Amino acid sequence: MPEIIKKCFLYHYDSSINSDKVFNLFLIDNKDGTYSAISEHGRSETKLNVKPLVERCSLSLAQSRYTEKRFEKINHRRTAYIETFNCSYSPTVKKYGVVTVSENVAYQPPAKVIEFKPAASEQTTIITPAEKESGKQQSQETIERPKRIRGALNLNQLDALEF
Repeated sequence: MPEIIKKCFLYHYDSSINSDKVFNLFLIDNKDGTYSAISEHGRSETKLNVKPLVERCSLSLAQSRYTEKRFEKINHRRTAYIETFNCSYSPTVKKYGVVTVSENVAYQPPAKVIEFKPAASEQTTIITPAEKESGKQQSQETIERPKRIRGALNLNQLDALEF
């Protein structure tokens, strides 16, 4: 039997326009190597409409659809949803039971992680010689030049206006 491996219960309430919305998301392991992402929406305490975002696909695709829809609902410009902890009247929770975490599913974040490294200071750069118009290189040796420091004018030298 399929099981829920990830869930998200969202709601939006605005009394000025009589808005009371619920939006639930589920990531489901189908136990046959495929995964599904399911959404539920409607007014709170009513029968919710169940709609699959993606069915019987890879874990990465199901997670990306789940994450995209969650981001879309939380960051909506007019009716931003707020996350809550449970929704007892959810038909998906009633169908698949209590939410569990599967040991064989390893979560991978959807975004790339970039590690920043400090810049090395006072390095020399090696520049290969430019080619002539005839196609031959000007010299066979590489030219080493110190790294150019940008910033203060005449660094470590006397300025023309100083006495």
